[in-house]
Parts: sequence; C-alpha cells; structure tokens
Amino acid sequence: MSYEVPRILIVDDNRSLVMLLEGILRKEGYQVLSAFDGIEGLETAIKQKPNLIVLDIEMPGIDGYEMCRRLQRYKTTRKIPIIMLTVKGQLATVPSGDKRTYETRLAERNKGFEVGAVEFMSKPIQARILIERVKGLLWLHSD
Repeated sequence: MSYEVPRILIVDDNRSLVMLLEGILRKEGYQVLSAFDGIEGLETAIKQKPNLIVLDIEMPGIDGYEMCRRLQRYKTTRKIPIIMLTVKGQLATVPSGDKRTYETRLAERNKGFEVGAVEFMSKPIQARILIERVKGLLWLHSD
C-alpha cells in the first residue's frame, strides 16, 4: 500500500505569510505549493490538483472569491476543499481601524461559503488551529 503525501496550495499575495505557512505545513509532512495572486493560484490548482487550498481573499489579479467561483467550473477542481484565510469576516475580534459592521463581516463570510469555501479562518492564524483544520478537512475529503 502506497501513501501519497497531501499537496496543499497556498494562495496569498503576502510573501512573508506564505513562507510562514509553508514552513508550518512542511513541518507536518505536507507537500506545499505556492502562488502569489489569484490567476497564478487558479493555474496552479488546475495543473497540480492539490488536495487542499489555503486562499486569501484580497489579492491582485482575481480575488479569492472569483478564484473559488472559477474552480467550481472544473470537474477536476470543484471538490478541492478551500480554507479562506483572511482578515475579512472576523466576527469575534475587530482589528483596530476596521469600520465594517458585524453584518458586513457575516456577509463576507457567507459569500466565501457560497462560492465554494468549506472553512473560513481569520488572520492572524495560530499554527495549531490551522493544522487541526487542515488535517480534519483532508480526512473528510479523502477518497
């Protein structure tokens, strides 16, 4: 019996965060792919067919919502679980200077789920929580 190491695609325009997430996920034994905007992320997802995607919302090119919408169009990518990792939609804590209402934040989260995300996590992220969610989603979505 062979075991395939799960591939996780990180799509975020913040290169420092991508490097941090790569380190966390590689330490757990995952193969990590990276993209720094929505178009590159979409192309990588279509070509590499990762087992899971960690996706920012606000990026150059196409945003995370649009990337999710486009992934839903392809039979080979529509079932890839997507974790939206963003400052948008935080409900418990509000970053200083953020003027968005609770209702706006909730709407942003719901939009993520409507376009295909299965998890919505707020930045900054705790490594332990990210790993727990990644493991759980990979288990739930394994063949």
